Amino acid sequence: MKKLIKSLAHIAIITATATFGTQTVLAAEPAQKQVTLTDVAGHDVTVNVPVKYMILGEGRFLPSIGILDPENPVRWIAGMMGEFKRLDPASYAQYQAKFPAIDDIALIGSSGEESFNLEKAISLHPDVAVFGITGGHGPSAENKQIFDTLAAANIPVVAIDFRQDPLVNAPKSVRILGTLMGKEDQAEKFLEFYDQGLATVHDRLATTTERPGVFMESRVGLAQECCEAMGQQMMGRFIDWAGGKNVFGDIIPGTHGTVTIEQLLVTQPDYYIATAIGAANVKDNGNRVILGAMATPDDAAKSLQHITGRTGMAQLSAIQNDHLFSIWHHFYNTPMNVAAVQQMAKWFHPDLFADLDPNQTLQTYFDQFQAVDLNGVYWTDTKAGTTPQ
Repeated sequence: MKKLIKSLAHIAIITATATFGTQTVLAAEPAQKQVTLTDVAGHDVTVNVPVKYMILGEGRFLPSIGILDPENPVRWIAGMMGEFKRLDPASYAQYQAKFPAIDDIALIGSSGEESFNLEKAISLHPDVAVFGITGGHGPSAENKQIFDTLAAANIPVVAIDFRQDPLVNAPKSVRILGTLMGKEDQAEKFLEFYDQGLATVHDRLATTTERPGVFMESRVGLAQECCEAMGQQMMGRFIDWAGGKNVFGDIIPGTHGTVTIEQLLVTQPDYYIATAIGAANVKDNGNRVILGAMATPDDAAKSLQHITGRTGMAQLSAIQNDHLFSIWHHFYNTPMNVAAVQQMAKWFHPDLFADLDPNQTLQTYFDQFQAVDLNGVYWTDTKAGTTPQ
Protein backbone atom coordinates (compact mmCIF):
# COMPACT_ATOMS: atom_id res chain seq x y z
CA MET A 1 0.00 0.00 0.00
CA LYS A 2 2.82 2.39 0.87
CA LYS A 3 4.27 1.66 -2.53
CA LEU A 4 0.93 2.44 -4.17
CA ILE A 5 0.55 5.73 -2.25
CA LYS A 6 4.10 6.66 -3.14
CA SER A 7 3.43 5.91 -6.81
CA LEU A 8 0.22 7.91 -6.83
CA ALA A 9 1.97 10.80 -5.16
CA HIS A 10 4.64 10.61 -7.82
CA ILE A 11 1.98 10.59 -10.53
CA ALA A 12 0.25 13.57 -8.85
CA ILE A 13 3.50 15.49 -8.88
CA ILE A 14 3.98 14.71 -12.53
CA THR A 15 0.38 15.74 -13.28
CA ALA A 16 0.78 18.98 -11.38
CA THR A 17 3.99 19.59 -13.22
CA ALA A 18 2.23 19.16 -16.53
CA THR A 19 -0.83 21.20 -15.47
CA PHE A 20 0.92 24.29 -14.19
CA GLY A 21 2.64 24.58 -17.37
CA THR A 22 4.68 27.47 -18.52
CA GLN A 23 6.77 28.07 -15.47
CA THR A 24 7.43 24.37 -14.90
CA VAL A 25 8.16 23.65 -18.57
CA LEU A 26 10.75 26.37 -18.58
CA ALA A 27 12.27 24.90 -15.41
CA ALA A 28 12.41 21.50 -17.13
CA GLU A 29 14.43 22.80 -20.08
CA PRO A 30 18.04 21.72 -19.99
CA ALA A 31 20.25 24.18 -18.19
CA GLN A 32 22.61 26.06 -20.42
CA LYS A 33 26.32 25.90 -19.96
CA GLN A 34 29.06 27.92 -21.53
CA VAL A 35 31.42 26.02 -23.82
CA THR A 36 34.27 27.08 -26.03
CA LEU A 37 34.49 25.05 -29.22
CA THR A 38 36.84 25.21 -32.16
CA ASP A 39 34.92 25.58 -35.40
CA VAL A 40 35.96 24.27 -38.81
CA ALA A 41 37.67 27.56 -39.64
CA GLY A 42 39.88 27.11 -36.57
CA HIS A 43 38.20 29.83 -34.56
CA ASP A 44 37.62 29.33 -30.83
CA VAL A 45 34.01 30.36 -30.21
CA THR A 46 32.29 30.60 -26.82
CA VAL A 47 28.58 29.75 -26.86
CA ASN A 48 25.90 29.10 -24.25
CA VAL A 49 24.51 25.63 -25.08
CA PRO A 50 22.13 24.17 -25.83
CA VAL A 51 21.10 27.06 -28.00
CA LYS A 52 17.40 27.77 -28.57
CA TYR A 53 17.52 29.60 -31.87
CA MET A 54 20.08 29.89 -34.61
CA ILE A 55 20.40 31.55 -37.97
CA LEU A 56 21.75 29.60 -40.94
CA GLY A 57 24.10 31.03 -43.53
CA GLU A 58 22.60 28.53 -45.99
CA GLY A 59 19.04 27.24 -45.82
CA ARG A 60 20.25 23.88 -47.08
CA PHE A 61 21.90 23.31 -43.71
CA LEU A 62 18.42 22.56 -42.40
CA PRO A 63 18.46 18.82 -43.30
CA SER A 64 21.73 18.54 -41.36
CA ILE A 65 19.93 20.03 -38.35
CA GLY A 66 17.41 17.25 -38.99
CA ILE A 67 20.10 14.62 -38.43
CA LEU A 68 20.20 15.76 -34.82
CA ASP A 69 16.49 16.48 -34.34
CA PRO A 70 14.47 14.42 -36.83
CA GLU A 71 11.29 15.24 -34.91
CA ASN A 72 11.31 18.93 -35.71
CA PRO A 73 14.42 20.59 -37.13
CA VAL A 74 12.49 23.73 -38.07
CA ARG A 75 11.91 24.77 -34.46
CA TRP A 76 15.59 25.61 -34.04
CA ILE A 77 15.77 28.16 -36.83
CA ALA A 78 15.11 31.88 -36.31
CA GLY A 79 16.33 32.89 -39.74
CA MET A 80 18.03 31.46 -42.81
CA MET A 81 19.08 32.31 -46.33
CA GLY A 82 16.49 31.66 -49.03
CA GLU A 83 18.45 29.47 -51.41
CA PHE A 84 16.95 26.20 -50.10
CA LYS A 85 13.56 26.90 -51.66
CA ARG A 86 15.01 28.35 -54.86
CA LEU A 87 17.75 25.81 -55.62
CA ASP A 88 16.22 22.62 -54.23
CA PRO A 89 12.48 23.24 -54.47
CA ALA A 90 11.49 19.56 -54.30
CA SER A 91 13.26 18.95 -50.97
CA TYR A 92 11.91 22.24 -49.62
CA ALA A 93 8.38 21.15 -50.59
CA GLN A 94 8.83 17.99 -48.54
CA TYR A 95 9.66 20.07 -45.47
CA GLN A 96 6.89 22.50 -46.27
CA ALA A 97 4.32 19.67 -46.32
CA LYS A 98 5.43 18.26 -42.97
CA PHE A 99 6.50 21.48 -41.23
CA PRO A 100 4.39 24.40 -42.55
CA ALA A 101 6.19 26.64 -40.05
CA ILE A 102 9.19 26.57 -42.37
CA ASP A 103 7.50 29.36 -44.33
CA ASP A 104 7.46 31.50 -41.18
CA ILE A 105 11.23 31.38 -40.80
CA ALA A 106 12.62 34.85 -41.42
CA LEU A 107 14.80 35.18 -44.50
CA ILE A 108 18.13 36.90 -43.90
CA GLY A 109 19.03 36.98 -47.58
CA SER A 110 18.15 35.33 -50.86
CA SER A 111 21.27 33.58 -52.10
CA GLY A 112 24.83 34.83 -51.99
CA GLU A 113 26.82 36.84 -49.50
CA GLU A 114 25.88 40.14 -51.13
CA SER A 115 22.22 39.57 -50.33
CA PHE A 116 22.83 38.85 -46.63
CA ASN A 117 20.86 41.28 -44.45
CA LEU A 118 23.06 41.87 -41.41
CA GLU A 119 20.57 44.18 -39.69
CA LYS A 120 17.79 41.63 -40.08
CA ALA A 121 20.02 38.86 -38.74
CA ILE A 122 20.84 40.84 -35.60
CA SER A 123 17.20 41.81 -35.04
CA LEU A 124 16.27 38.12 -34.70
CA HIS A 125 18.43 37.81 -31.55
CA PRO A 126 19.71 34.31 -32.34
CA ASP A 127 21.86 32.47 -29.82
CA VAL A 128 24.33 31.60 -32.57
CA ALA A 129 24.94 32.13 -36.29
CA VAL A 130 26.03 29.08 -38.30
CA PHE A 131 27.86 29.90 -41.53
CA GLY A 132 29.82 27.94 -44.11
CA ILE A 133 33.61 28.01 -44.07
CA THR A 134 33.70 29.38 -47.62
CA GLY A 135 31.33 31.38 -49.74
CA GLY A 136 28.66 29.54 -51.63
CA HIS A 137 25.17 30.86 -51.28
CA GLY A 138 25.57 32.86 -48.10
CA PRO A 139 28.06 34.65 -45.86
CA SER A 140 31.13 32.69 -44.86
CA ALA A 141 34.07 32.62 -42.50
CA GLU A 142 35.97 34.54 -45.18
CA ASN A 143 33.97 37.70 -44.40
CA LYS A 144 35.58 39.05 -41.24
CA GLN A 145 33.42 42.16 -41.18
CA ILE A 146 30.20 40.16 -40.83
CA PHE A 147 31.73 37.94 -38.17
CA ASP A 148 33.02 40.90 -36.19
CA THR A 149 29.74 42.81 -36.40
CA LEU A 150 27.73 39.84 -35.17
CA ALA A 151 30.23 39.21 -32.40
CA ALA A 152 29.89 42.86 -31.33
CA ALA A 153 26.14 42.24 -31.06
CA ASN A 154 26.89 39.29 -28.74
CA ILE A 155 25.98 36.75 -31.42
CA PRO A 156 28.69 34.09 -31.66
CA VAL A 157 29.44 32.85 -35.18
CA VAL A 158 30.37 29.24 -35.82
CA ALA A 159 31.75 28.01 -39.15
CA ILE A 160 30.93 24.55 -40.47
CA ASP A 161 31.68 22.93 -43.83
CA PHE A 162 29.98 20.36 -46.00
CA ARG A 163 31.23 21.96 -49.23
CA GLN A 164 34.94 22.70 -49.55
CA ASP A 165 36.32 19.47 -48.09
CA PRO A 166 33.05 17.66 -47.43
CA LEU A 167 34.19 14.19 -46.45
CA VAL A 168 36.77 15.51 -43.97
CA ASN A 169 34.75 18.35 -42.51
CA ALA A 170 31.28 16.80 -42.42
CA PRO A 171 32.02 14.78 -39.23
CA LYS A 172 33.54 17.87 -37.56
CA SER A 173 30.52 19.93 -38.56
CA VAL A 174 27.97 17.40 -37.28
CA ARG A 175 29.80 17.28 -33.92
CA ILE A 176 29.74 21.09 -33.73
CA LEU A 177 26.00 21.15 -34.43
CA GLY A 178 25.52 18.39 -31.86
CA THR A 179 27.29 20.50 -29.23
CA LEU A 180 25.28 23.60 -30.10
CA MET A 181 21.99 21.71 -29.86
CA GLY A 182 22.89 19.55 -26.85
CA LYS A 183 22.52 16.49 -29.11
CA GLU A 184 25.98 15.00 -28.74
CA ASP A 185 24.73 11.41 -28.45
CA GLN A 186 22.68 11.68 -31.64
CA ALA A 187 25.69 13.20 -33.41
CA GLU A 188 27.87 10.25 -32.40
CA LYS A 189 25.17 7.79 -33.46
CA PHE A 190 25.08 9.36 -36.92
CA LEU A 191 28.86 9.52 -37.20
CA GLU A 192 29.15 5.81 -36.46
CA PHE A 193 26.84 5.19 -39.44
CA TYR A 194 28.74 7.72 -41.57
CA ASP A 195 32.22 6.43 -40.74
CA GLN A 196 31.24 2.83 -41.38
CA GLY A 197 29.77 3.82 -44.75
CA LEU A 198 32.99 5.47 -45.89
CA ALA A 199 35.23 2.81 -44.36
CA THR A 200 33.49 0.14 -46.43
CA VAL A 201 34.66 1.95 -49.56
CA HIS A 202 38.10 2.91 -48.27
CA ASP A 203 39.03 -0.57 -47.03
CA ARG A 204 38.09 -2.38 -50.23
CA LEU A 205 39.91 0.11 -52.45
CA ALA A 206 43.11 -0.81 -50.61
CA THR A 207 43.03 -4.07 -52.57
CA THR A 208 43.27 -2.41 -56.00
CA THR A 209 45.47 0.14 -57.76
CA GLU A 210 43.04 0.64 -60.66
CA ARG A 211 41.87 4.27 -60.84
CA PRO A 212 39.66 4.96 -63.90
CA GLY A 213 39.56 8.50 -65.25
CA VAL A 214 36.36 10.37 -64.40
CA PHE A 215 34.89 13.60 -65.73
CA MET A 216 32.22 15.24 -63.60
CA GLU A 217 30.25 17.98 -65.34
CA SER A 218 28.72 20.33 -62.80
CA ARG A 219 25.18 21.71 -63.04
CA VAL A 220 24.35 20.29 -66.46
CA GLY A 221 21.82 22.41 -68.32
CA LEU A 222 22.52 25.63 -66.44
CA ALA A 223 24.48 26.88 -69.46
CA GLN A 224 24.49 25.78 -73.08
CA GLU A 225 28.23 25.60 -73.34
CA CYS A 226 30.31 22.58 -72.41
CA CYS A 227 31.47 22.19 -69.66
CA GLU A 228 31.66 23.33 -66.06
CA ALA A 229 34.00 20.91 -64.31
CA MET A 230 34.78 20.17 -60.68
CA GLY A 231 38.22 20.78 -59.18
CA GLN A 232 39.56 18.93 -56.16
CA GLN A 233 36.97 20.38 -53.80
CA MET A 234 33.22 19.91 -53.42
CA MET A 235 32.02 16.80 -55.28
CA GLY A 236 35.29 16.58 -57.16
CA ARG A 237 36.64 15.13 -53.91
CA PHE A 238 34.12 12.29 -54.09
CA ILE A 239 35.84 10.90 -57.19
CA ASP A 240 39.11 10.13 -55.41
CA TRP A 241 37.34 8.75 -52.36
CA ALA A 242 35.32 6.44 -54.62
CA GLY A 243 38.40 5.05 -56.36
CA GLY A 244 38.54 7.17 -59.50
CA LYS A 245 40.81 9.92 -60.84
CA ASN A 246 39.38 13.38 -61.47
CA VAL A 247 40.80 13.94 -64.96
CA PHE A 248 40.80 17.74 -64.66
CA GLY A 249 41.39 17.94 -60.93
CA ASP A 250 45.01 19.03 -61.33
CA ILE A 251 44.27 21.96 -63.63
CA ILE A 252 41.19 23.47 -61.98
CA PRO A 253 41.95 25.53 -58.87
CA GLY A 254 39.29 25.76 -56.19
CA THR A 255 35.81 24.35 -56.54
CA HIS A 256 35.09 24.49 -60.27
CA GLY A 257 36.20 25.79 -63.65
CA THR A 258 35.48 25.39 -67.36
CA VAL A 259 36.85 22.96 -69.92
CA THR A 260 36.05 22.80 -73.62
CA ILE A 261 34.55 19.92 -75.53
CA GLU A 262 37.85 19.69 -77.41
CA GLN A 263 39.72 19.12 -74.12
CA LEU A 264 37.18 16.53 -73.17
CA LEU A 265 37.50 14.66 -76.46
CA VAL A 266 41.29 14.63 -76.24
CA THR A 267 41.19 13.41 -72.62
CA GLN A 268 38.55 10.71 -73.20
CA PRO A 269 37.68 9.92 -69.58
CA ASP A 270 36.54 6.40 -68.73
CA TYR A 271 33.43 7.69 -66.93
CA TYR A 272 31.19 10.72 -67.36
CA ILE A 273 29.06 11.91 -64.43
CA ALA A 274 26.62 14.82 -64.69
CA THR A 275 25.47 16.63 -61.57
CA ALA A 276 21.72 17.19 -61.60
CA ILE A 277 20.06 20.49 -60.71
CA GLY A 278 16.67 19.76 -62.24
CA ALA A 279 13.76 19.20 -59.85
CA ALA A 280 10.62 17.09 -60.19
CA ASN A 281 8.24 19.88 -59.16
CA VAL A 282 9.57 22.41 -61.67
CA LYS A 283 7.61 22.75 -64.92
CA ASP A 284 10.45 23.76 -67.21
CA ASN A 285 13.75 22.14 -66.42
CA GLY A 286 15.22 22.96 -69.82
CA ASN A 287 18.14 20.60 -70.44
CA ARG A 288 18.77 20.00 -66.74
CA VAL A 289 18.95 16.49 -65.36
CA ILE A 290 16.14 15.73 -62.91
CA LEU A 291 17.03 14.05 -59.62
CA GLY A 292 16.29 14.42 -55.94
CA ALA A 293 13.06 14.42 -53.95
CA MET A 294 9.94 13.39 -55.89
CA ALA A 295 11.94 12.47 -59.02
CA THR A 296 10.89 9.27 -60.79
CA PRO A 297 13.33 6.78 -62.32
CA ASP A 298 11.99 7.34 -65.84
CA ASP A 299 12.11 11.13 -65.67
CA ALA A 300 15.62 11.00 -64.26
CA ALA A 301 16.92 8.64 -66.93
CA LYS A 302 15.23 10.47 -69.82
CA SER A 303 16.53 13.85 -68.69
CA LEU A 304 20.06 12.45 -68.64
CA GLN A 305 19.59 11.18 -72.18
CA HIS A 306 19.60 14.79 -73.44
CA ILE A 307 23.32 14.95 -72.78
CA THR A 308 24.13 12.50 -75.55
CA GLY A 309 22.73 14.90 -78.17
CA ARG A 310 25.04 17.79 -77.30
CA THR A 311 27.87 18.68 -79.66
CA GLY A 312 30.72 16.19 -79.48
CA MET A 313 29.22 14.06 -76.72
CA ALA A 314 28.52 11.06 -78.95
CA GLN A 315 32.27 10.89 -79.66
CA LEU A 316 33.10 10.30 -76.02
CA SER A 317 34.10 6.71 -75.37
CA ALA A 318 32.55 6.94 -71.90
CA ILE A 319 29.15 7.51 -73.49
CA GLN A 320 29.74 4.90 -76.21
CA ASN A 321 30.57 2.39 -73.45
CA ASP A 322 27.49 3.25 -71.39
CA HIS A 323 29.60 4.77 -68.65
CA LEU A 324 27.26 7.76 -68.46
CA PHE A 325 25.73 8.56 -65.07
CA SER A 326 24.21 11.40 -63.13
CA ILE A 327 24.13 12.26 -59.47
CA TRP A 328 22.16 14.79 -57.39
CA HIS A 329 24.06 18.08 -57.29
CA HIS A 330 23.10 18.95 -53.71
CA PHE A 331 25.11 16.03 -52.37
CA TYR A 332 27.93 18.59 -52.27
CA ASN A 333 26.39 20.31 -49.28
CA THR A 334 25.20 17.57 -46.93
CA PRO A 335 26.54 14.62 -44.90
CA MET A 336 24.19 12.54 -47.03
CA ASN A 337 27.28 12.40 -49.29
CA VAL A 338 28.26 9.01 -47.86
CA ALA A 339 25.62 7.38 -50.09
CA ALA A 340 26.95 9.25 -53.15
CA VAL A 341 30.50 8.03 -52.55
CA GLN A 342 29.28 4.46 -52.23
CA GLN A 343 27.32 4.67 -55.49
CA MET A 344 30.25 6.18 -57.38
CA ALA A 345 32.54 3.44 -56.08
CA LYS A 346 30.05 0.91 -57.38
CA TRP A 347 30.14 2.54 -60.82
CA PHE A 348 33.94 2.68 -60.99
CA HIS A 349 34.56 -0.79 -59.53
CA PRO A 350 31.45 -2.89 -60.16
CA ASP A 351 33.10 -6.21 -59.27
CA LEU A 352 34.75 -4.96 -56.10
CA PHE A 353 31.51 -3.47 -54.79
CA ALA A 354 29.03 -5.94 -56.28
CA ASP A 355 27.39 -6.58 -52.91
CA LEU A 356 27.39 -2.95 -51.72
CA ASP A 357 23.90 -1.44 -51.59
CA PRO A 358 24.02 2.39 -51.61
CA ASN A 359 20.24 2.44 -51.92
CA GLN A 360 20.01 0.80 -48.51
CA THR A 361 22.49 3.33 -47.15
CA LEU A 362 20.27 6.10 -48.47
CA GLN A 363 17.17 4.45 -47.01
CA THR A 364 18.82 4.10 -43.59
CA TYR A 365 19.92 7.73 -43.72
CA PHE A 366 16.35 8.90 -44.23
CA ASP A 367 14.78 6.39 -41.83
CA GLN A 368 17.08 7.13 -38.91
CA PHE A 369 18.47 10.59 -39.48
CA GLN A 370 16.00 12.69 -41.44
CA ALA A 371 12.78 14.52 -40.70
CA VAL A 372 11.22 13.60 -44.06
CA ASP A 373 10.87 10.29 -45.88
CA LEU A 374 12.97 9.06 -48.77
CA ASN A 375 10.86 9.84 -51.80
CA GLY A 376 12.80 10.28 -55.00
CA VAL A 377 15.82 9.25 -57.05
CA TYR A 378 19.30 10.55 -56.29
CA TRP A 379 21.40 8.95 -59.06
CA THR A 380 20.69 7.44 -62.43
CA ASP A 381 21.95 6.14 -65.74
CA THR A 382 20.22 6.30 -69.10
CA LYS A 383 18.48 2.95 -68.80
CA ALA A 384 14.95 4.01 -67.94
CA GLY A 385 13.19 1.61 -65.64
CA THR A 386 16.40 0.16 -64.24
CA THR A 387 17.28 3.19 -62.14
CA PRO A 388 17.56 2.44 -58.42
CA GLN A 389 15.05 4.19 -56.19
